[in-house]
Amino acid sequence: MDKRKLQCFVSVFEKGSVSAAAEALHMTQPPLSVMIRKLEDDLGVSLFNREANRLLPTPTGELFYRRAKELLTSMNAIHRELDESHNGSRGTVRVGCSTAASLFLIPAAMQEIADSKLNITVHVQEGETAYLVQRLRDGHLDLAICRSQYIAADIETCAVKTESLVVALPPGHPLASNASIRIADLKHETFFLHSAPSGRGISDTLIAACHAEGYSPKVAYWGIETLPMLLMVQRGLGIAFAPASFGELGLSGMPKLVPLRDPEIHTHLNLITLKQARTPATVQRFMGLINRV
Repeated sequence: MDKRKLQCFVSVFEKGSVSAAAEALHMTQPPLSVMIRKLEDDLGVSLFNREANRLLPTPTGELFYRRAKELLTSMNAIHRELDESHNGSRGTVRVGCSTAASLFLIPAAMQEIADSKLNITVHVQEGETAYLVQRLRDGHLDLAICRSQYIAADIETCAVKTESLVVALPPGHPLASNASIRIADLKHETFFLHSAPSGRGISDTLIAACHAEGYSPKVAYWGIETLPMLLMVQRGLGIAFAPASFGELGLSGMPKLVPLRDPEIHTHLNLITLKQARTPATVQRFMGLINRV
């Protein structure tokens, strides 16, 4: 049903006269009278009893008023939601991410969504990079955020957060009091490193830096998650590396974290998307948030 006709009817009903409604609607009285008559003809009912200069709603008119108000509310909601969907402030985003992304980037993005009062729902799947890329290719994800730099012809990778590293040291380690540590200082240590089954990860950079210092590190453990490595370090089993942001978590029972001084060694969180995929406005809006946090 025509929205303008409904608005005019509601105004006439609430004002009690065509003249008052016409003034409120910023139109002249004759076209409004014609519109109300036409509406009654279209519906095949009388909406008003006309007495002198007054319009009194019929029982049918009262019923139609209630329904017209409901329809207008629904129409306004539809237009608002369509506008929000078009400009990216309403919708669903399916994100694949590493644990680091879910610990740091995703909470920051969710804070932005809440502060901006956006109607965006985020569905998160955690996993290893190759798994998330396959989910992306299968159409089950809109984007992924991972540490590994994944290179493929159909994949777009963009670094959204670059961090220096810290070295996790066991209790009582002689280097624990240092302000910073160089990779050359760790020649005789037992390393716990992050595996990157697909793509290039931070461990590739660390091993290359060790080789540049003239040694191959002794690696006792390869894993995907950082927190288990930190717990093993606290048991005195070796050393591990983590993004500097891990120091902000404030978790109890964690080992000493000392900054790694080598400037060429850093880690990235990468935003991964499909090159040829159509990107909905809501996903574009979310990607913009990720790039800002």
